[in-house]
Amino acid sequence: MPAIWRDRLIYAAPFIAVAGMLAVAPSDDGPTVCPIALCTGNACPGCGMTRAISWLIRGDFATAFTYHPLVPLISVQLVGGWIWFVLRRTGKVAPMRQRTLNAVLIVTGVALLAVWVTRWALGTLPPV
Repeated sequence: MPAIWRDRLIYAAPFIAVAGMLAVAPSDDGPTVCPIALCTGNACPGCGMTRAISWLIRGDFATAFTYHPLVPLISVQLVGGWIWFVLRRTGKVAPMRQRTLNAVLIVTGVALLAVWVTRWALGTLPPV
């Protein structure tokens, strides 16, 4: 694939993902594709995030938050990461320091685990 087409696909990917999420209504009836949920029968720390983002895109913040409380944080990180990628690809920003990236990833991972443990303890994990 020529580089120009690859770049166009990378730039268009978020818009294609949003269009796909708008085209298909989020549902609890569909098949589970999470390997952790399939193996254990329990939701993983990220389970519910796709449905939460789908509800968030539709403007239903309450339902999005019930599927996953970290949906605002993860959404901001997704949008910010894509913007950073585009700016980096065009040479408008310097590479992110490894230490900064590691800190963001560690804090996000700890937050996901903390929410998962809390939801597991309260019995409010999303259906799998």
